[in-house]
Amino acid sequence: MNYKDEIKAVAFDYDGTLIDFQYRTYKPTIDALERLCASRYKVALMSGRPSFLAKKSFEKDFPGLRLDYVFGCNGSEVYDAQKDETKLLHPVSAFDIRRLGALFEDAPFLYLGIYDGEKFLVNHRIDSEELIEWMNARWLTPIEFDYQTNDVPRSKVLVLNEKKDRDREIEYIRKLDLSDLNGFYSSPYCFEIAPKGISKATSVSYLASELNCNEKQILAFGDNDNDMEMLMCATGVIMENARKELKDRIPLHTDRVDKLGIYDFLSRNGLI
Repeated sequence: MNYKDEIKAVAFDYDGTLIDFQYRTYKPTIDALERLCASRYKVALMSGRPSFLAKKSFEKDFPGLRLDYVFGCNGSEVYDAQKDETKLLHPVSAFDIRRLGALFEDAPFLYLGIYDGEKFLVNHRIDSEELIEWMNARWLTPIEFDYQTNDVPRSKVLVLNEKKDRDREIEYIRKLDLSDLNGFYSSPYCFEIAPKGISKATSVSYLASELNCNEKQILAFGDNDNDMEMLMCATGVIMENARKELKDRIPLHTDRVDKLGIYDFLSRNGLI
């Protein structure tokens, strides 16, 4: 592919792609984004975070740079910068939120969380310093919430664990019937539950429709399990800091997030 001429938009995962997992940015990434955002290409985030939070994080880490779209919650919602509006595309139903609350009642070592603006609705009190630090890094305020009272659709549900409870969590979730929903790990702390068939590939398809182009004309960068469908749907580039079993599935690679990262691929292929 002649990337310079055929690509219409460039999309990025956030954690592990634009920043590392200690929330640090690197100069090559900043330089790449400055040049890309000043170009003709549309620029999008495709994040597991809700769109408002991904946008807020980007504005903090890369001040003054433009975004055209922010897709949040792994394809469940989108913020359109030109229209300055956010909409839910594929929410989890109010009924399923109540059902999930009941399914996790017997696992007090796990915590359910729902994004509600900058509030974070949790099914019981969180005392874990690990998880409080995770929420603080995302400007989230935990508020206890009775999931059986939920009467509106939500973008997704997070299941949070402390690292010491990861094996217990995997065993517990394995026994649940989540066959009509989409469940996957997006970080060491998070098992995410979203509508069936919804992923970041949904965001790629939506963006291609908005731009009236082929999905392969979207260049996408990612590094984690929840990026794989996006990378296979678009022209996907996987970060060198991804796990080997993920890198083996994607032919296009670029350097680690803490080295040349996205700058490496964009500059080698004439996009910046």
